[in-house]
Amino acid sequence: MATKNLDITGKVCPFCVLETKKVLDTLSPGDVLVVSCDHPPAATVTLPQFAADCRMACDVKKAGPGLWEIRLTKK
Repeated sequence: MATKNLDITGKVCPFCVLETKKVLDTLSPGDVLVVSCDHPPAATVTLPQFAADCRMACDVKKAGPGLWEIRLTKK
């Protein structure tokens, strides 16, 4: 199980999901992608919904003022 980091700070939707999907496509099942995001709609709605649609585990936590960390586990 590998862990990869992706920094999408400064990006807005739909680019947040597109960049996340691009990296997830390179990962193996069980691998974790840790996404750093500062775009509230992507962090709190779009990426968690994308994960649910893809049946991936998703854990969102506030990493600081205006910054979220989203952990996606690929199935």
